[in-house]
Amino acid sequence: MQHAGKLLTEKIKEIKKGSVGTAFGMFIDRLHDSIGRKVDLGLVGKDGVVHPSLEESAKKLEQNVYYFGVTVEGLLKRFGKTIVDEQLVLKRVANILINLYAMTAVLSRASRSISIGLRNHDHEVLLANIFCTEAGFQNNYAMAELDKNAPENIDDSIKKVAKQVLEKRSYICSHPLERTF
Repeated sequence: MQHAGKLLTEKIKEIKKGSVGTAFGMFIDRLHDSIGRKVDLGLVGKDGVVHPSLEESAKKLEQNVYYFGVTVEGLLKRFGKTIVDEQLVLKRVANILINLYAMTAVLSRASRSISIGLRNHDHEVLLANIFCTEAGFQNNYAMAELDKNAPENIDDSIKKVAKQVLEKRSYICSHPLERTF
């Protein structure tokens, strides 16, 4: 987050100085994202580091990594330095990072298993593909939750419940068997 914040601060300073090129570059990037950018970080293909049988999972990882960067940039624009106070947001960011790291480790292990010809490497590839699919879906959902206006984002409701509990200093709901008359 700190690294992304520094990069974003530099871009903002350039725009404030009147750098049309930086502003135009950011506009073009947003336009590509809205149309549907094709992400290629070099994990697959002729010079790729992941075995071709894991291509789909590697593409999911590449896509998740790219859109995670876009999401973090959006969060920094929205919250600025106060992002350290947004615990629900930081929890989702941490969970996405954990999944990205795990996807990388799983793909690395499965790719190496195929390359050196370990016994039952086909089973390991199947497990890797299943894990990467699940983690990719979790990351996409978490990134959707991080969007302020998304229906998946229920942060306001969670904060409201937390505030009510803190005010009463206890669980505020009545027991269902308690008499109310």
